[in-house]
Amino acid sequence: MNKIIETIGSISKVEKLETLNNNILENTLVLEEIEPFPGYHGANLPTGYNPTAVYLVLRKKVSTVRIMRITQNIRKYLKPGFDSTVARIYINNDVFNCIRLRNLDSYAIIPELQKNYLHEGLKFLKKREIHGDGIIEVKKHFELEKLEDGIYKDLEDPLMYYLQIPDHLNWSVFLEITTSIRHNLDDLSFDAALGAIYMKEITEVVRIFARDMGVPDLQKIRQRYIEELSKY
Repeated sequence: MNKIIETIGSISKVEKLETLNNNILENTLVLEEIEPFPGYHGANLPTGYNPTAVYLVLRKKVSTVRIMRITQNIRKYLKPGFDSTVARIYINNDVFNCIRLRNLDSYAIIPELQKNYLHEGLKFLKKREIHGDGIIEVKKHFELEKLEDGIYKDLEDPLMYYLQIPDHLNWSVFLEITTSIRHNLDDLSFDAALGAIYMKEITEVVRIFARDMGVPDLQKIRQRYIEELSKY
């Protein structure tokens, strides 16, 4: 059996975001991803897989631990399923501190979730119209299976993989490298994001989102990132 790793870390990605106007509390700002995983152009997603995320925008920064505690309390008495984590979004010169929600059975649950977070003392930013690309940093828990050295599979999300790279990348270099790799691997369809996973040391990774991606293809993608990194 391959090694199972439970840890925490972060993922950074670029997504198109816009203000959600329905199924929210009045005069609160909620953002929705409108084109999840923009780099992925493969076959249809598996039945029941919902990639969409929404972001409850907070009035001020709240610690990750506090939001985790509040969410645990809400789960005790709110039955419908949802996943939540802490996120920060950068759009132009604005920084938004958020709670990211995924795997919602229906957007109709959002106002109820907002009311519960309000009851626990959190406050939301007032609504404004936003439409554009945002850099999203998500703090999250990982449950990973080590497939081989430098390659990990996400056990909580079957379409996510993590490829270890030797160095941290800034956004401009990452986007340049990823664009080059996609052009040279046009037989593979995947979306990529940057990540950092806490093991004994911080492990820099590229998050790959793809359907039916085998280890040989993951090896090929990882090797290309390592080769491109060596040029910088």
